[in-house]
Amino acid sequence: MGLEILSRGVLICDDDPAMVRIFQFLLRQHGIHTLITANKGENVVSLVKQHKPMLILLDLMLPGKDGISVLKELKADEATRAIPVIVVSGKESHQQVQAAMIAGAIDYVVKPFEPAELGVRIKNFMDGLIDSTLSGPKAPPAAAPAAEPEPAAATPPPVAAPPAAAAPPPVNGPGEAASGGPH
Repeated sequence: MGLEILSRGVLICDDDPAMVRIFQFLLRQHGIHTLITANKGENVVSLVKQHKPMLILLDLMLPGKDGISVLKELKADEATRAIPVIVVSGKESHQQVQAAMIAGAIDYVVKPFEPAELGVRIKNFMDGLIDSTLSGPKAPPAAAPAAEPEPAAATPPPVAAPPAAAAPPPVNGPGEAASGGPH
Protein backbone atom coordinates (compact mmCIF):
# COMPACT_ATOMS: atom_id res chain seq x y z
CA MET A 1 0.00 0.00 0.00
CA GLY A 2 2.97 2.36 0.52
CA LEU A 3 3.71 2.69 -3.21
CA GLU A 4 0.01 3.14 -3.99
CA ILE A 5 -0.15 6.23 -1.80
CA LEU A 6 2.95 7.70 -3.47
CA SER A 7 1.31 7.36 -6.88
CA ARG A 8 -1.48 9.69 -5.74
CA GLY A 9 0.96 12.59 -5.99
CA VAL A 10 0.97 16.09 -4.57
CA LEU A 11 -1.27 19.04 -5.34
CA ILE A 12 0.66 22.32 -5.57
CA CYS A 13 -1.55 25.38 -5.06
CA ASP A 14 0.37 28.54 -5.88
CA ASP A 15 -0.14 31.33 -8.38
CA ASP A 16 3.58 32.07 -8.75
CA PRO A 17 5.05 29.97 -11.61
CA ALA A 18 8.56 30.23 -10.14
CA MET A 19 7.34 28.77 -6.83
CA VAL A 20 5.53 25.98 -8.65
CA ARG A 21 8.79 25.06 -10.44
CA ILE A 22 10.69 25.01 -7.11
CA PHE A 23 8.04 22.73 -5.56
CA GLN A 24 8.11 20.45 -8.61
CA PHE A 25 11.91 20.19 -8.45
CA LEU A 26 11.91 19.38 -4.72
CA LEU A 27 9.15 16.80 -5.01
CA ARG A 28 10.78 15.05 -7.96
CA GLN A 29 14.01 14.84 -5.95
CA HIS A 30 12.02 12.82 -3.42
CA GLY A 31 10.59 10.48 -6.04
CA ILE A 32 7.20 12.12 -6.44
CA HIS A 33 6.45 12.54 -10.11
CA THR A 34 2.66 12.86 -10.05
CA LEU A 35 2.19 16.59 -9.57
CA ILE A 36 -1.06 18.46 -9.96
CA THR A 37 -1.09 22.26 -9.96
CA ALA A 38 -3.71 24.89 -9.23
CA ASN A 39 -3.18 28.63 -9.48
CA LYS A 40 -6.62 29.75 -8.22
CA GLY A 41 -8.26 29.02 -4.89
CA GLU A 42 -11.62 28.09 -6.39
CA ASN A 43 -10.04 25.20 -8.37
CA VAL A 44 -8.42 23.45 -5.41
CA VAL A 45 -11.31 21.50 -3.86
CA SER A 46 -12.49 20.00 -7.15
CA LEU A 47 -8.91 18.98 -8.04
CA VAL A 48 -8.45 17.38 -4.62
CA LYS A 49 -11.66 15.38 -5.00
CA GLN A 50 -10.68 14.32 -8.52
CA HIS A 51 -7.04 13.31 -7.83
CA LYS A 52 -7.03 12.53 -4.07
CA PRO A 53 -3.40 13.61 -3.58
CA MET A 54 -1.32 12.33 -0.67
CA LEU A 55 -0.29 15.91 0.20
CA ILE A 56 -1.30 19.48 -0.61
CA LEU A 57 1.13 22.42 -0.67
CA LEU A 58 -1.10 25.47 -0.27
CA ASP A 59 -0.28 29.16 -0.64
CA LEU A 60 -2.52 31.47 1.38
CA MET A 61 -2.54 34.33 -1.12
CA LEU A 62 -4.32 32.85 -4.12
CA PRO A 63 -6.49 34.73 -6.60
CA GLY A 64 -10.18 34.28 -5.94
CA LYS A 65 -10.65 32.15 -2.83
CA ASP A 66 -7.83 32.63 -0.29
CA GLY A 67 -5.87 29.70 1.16
CA ILE A 68 -7.47 29.77 4.64
CA SER A 69 -10.94 29.52 3.06
CA VAL A 70 -9.75 26.65 0.86
CA LEU A 71 -8.20 24.89 3.87
CA LYS A 72 -11.39 25.23 5.93
CA GLU A 73 -13.44 23.88 3.04
CA LEU A 74 -11.11 20.90 2.62
CA LYS A 75 -11.22 20.06 6.32
CA ALA A 76 -15.01 20.42 6.50
CA ASP A 77 -15.56 17.85 3.73
CA GLU A 78 -15.48 14.18 4.70
CA ALA A 79 -13.97 13.25 1.31
CA THR A 80 -10.96 15.57 1.69
CA ARG A 81 -10.56 16.01 5.47
CA ALA A 82 -7.77 13.46 5.94
CA ILE A 83 -5.47 14.82 3.23
CA PRO A 84 -2.55 16.63 4.89
CA VAL A 85 -1.92 20.26 3.97
CA ILE A 86 1.36 22.15 4.33
CA VAL A 87 0.81 25.89 4.06
CA VAL A 88 3.62 27.72 2.25
CA SER A 89 3.06 31.46 2.39
CA GLY A 90 4.70 34.86 2.44
CA LYS A 91 2.41 35.80 5.33
CA GLU A 92 4.33 35.23 8.51
CA SER A 93 2.28 36.88 11.23
CA HIS A 94 1.48 34.80 14.29
CA GLN A 95 -2.21 35.30 13.54
CA GLN A 96 -1.83 33.80 10.04
CA VAL A 97 0.19 30.84 11.28
CA GLN A 98 -2.32 30.22 14.08
CA ALA A 99 -5.29 30.54 11.71
CA ALA A 100 -3.75 28.00 9.31
CA MET A 101 -2.93 25.53 12.06
CA ILE A 102 -6.39 25.86 13.62
CA ALA A 103 -7.96 25.37 10.18
CA GLY A 104 -6.10 22.05 9.88
CA ALA A 105 -2.65 22.57 8.33
CA ILE A 106 0.00 20.08 9.47
CA ASP A 107 2.85 22.56 8.91
CA TYR A 108 3.51 26.17 7.95
CA VAL A 109 6.51 27.28 5.90
CA VAL A 110 7.25 30.97 5.38
CA LYS A 111 8.38 32.26 1.96
CA PRO A 112 11.07 32.87 1.06
CA PHE A 113 12.31 29.56 2.40
CA GLU A 114 15.45 27.51 2.10
CA PRO A 115 14.65 24.81 -0.50
CA ALA A 116 16.64 22.26 1.51
CA GLU A 117 14.48 22.98 4.58
CA LEU A 118 11.23 22.42 2.68
CA GLY A 119 12.77 19.32 1.11
CA VAL A 120 13.52 17.91 4.57
CA ARG A 121 10.00 18.67 5.77
CA ILE A 122 8.53 16.91 2.75
CA LYS A 123 10.88 13.95 3.22
CA ASN A 124 9.95 13.67 6.91
CA PHE A 125 6.27 13.79 6.01
CA MET A 126 6.70 11.11 3.34
CA ASP A 127 8.76 8.86 5.60
CA GLY A 128 6.05 9.05 8.26
CA LEU A 129 3.33 8.44 5.67
CA ILE A 130 5.10 5.44 4.16
CA ASP A 131 5.89 4.00 7.60
CA SER A 132 2.28 4.30 8.69
CA THR A 133 0.89 2.76 5.49
CA LEU A 134 3.40 -0.10 5.42
CA SER A 135 2.83 -0.99 9.05
CA GLY A 136 -0.94 -0.80 8.60
CA PRO A 137 -3.36 0.24 11.26
CA LYS A 138 -2.04 -0.04 14.76
CA ALA A 139 -3.68 -2.90 16.61
CA PRO A 140 -4.50 -2.30 20.23
CA PRO A 141 -2.01 -3.98 22.54
CA ALA A 142 -2.94 -7.54 23.42
CA ALA A 143 -4.36 -7.98 26.87
CA ALA A 144 -1.96 -9.57 29.30
CA PRO A 145 -2.92 -13.12 30.23
CA ALA A 146 -4.74 -13.36 33.51
CA ALA A 147 -2.35 -14.02 36.34
CA GLU A 148 -2.85 -17.33 38.06
CA PRO A 149 -3.74 -17.02 41.71
CA GLU A 150 -0.83 -17.64 44.02
CA PRO A 151 -0.97 -21.01 45.75
CA ALA A 152 -2.03 -20.95 49.34
CA ALA A 153 0.86 -20.79 51.76
CA ALA A 154 1.75 -24.12 53.31
CA THR A 155 2.38 -22.52 56.65
CA PRO A 156 0.00 -20.16 58.35
CA PRO A 157 1.04 -16.53 58.56
CA PRO A 158 2.98 -15.59 61.69
CA VAL A 159 0.92 -14.79 64.70
CA ALA A 160 1.52 -11.43 66.27
CA ALA A 161 3.03 -11.54 69.71
CA PRO A 162 0.72 -10.45 72.53
CA PRO A 163 1.16 -6.83 73.49
CA ALA A 164 3.94 -6.31 75.98
CA ALA A 165 2.97 -5.35 79.48
CA ALA A 166 3.41 -1.71 80.23
CA ALA A 167 6.60 -0.93 82.10
CA PRO A 168 6.10 0.27 85.64
CA PRO A 169 6.55 3.98 86.14
CA PRO A 170 10.00 5.02 87.33
CA VAL A 171 10.40 5.08 91.01
CA ASN A 172 11.69 8.35 92.27
CA GLY A 173 13.06 8.95 95.64
CA PRO A 174 11.48 11.43 97.97
CA GLY A 175 11.74 14.94 96.58
CA GLU A 176 13.02 13.86 93.18
CA ALA A 177 11.18 14.83 90.02
CA ALA A 178 10.63 12.32 87.37
CA SER A 179 12.91 13.19 84.50
CA GLY A 180 11.62 10.80 81.89
CA GLY A 181 15.11 9.70 80.92
CA PRO A 182 18.64 9.17 82.14
CA HIS A 183 20.61 12.06 83.51
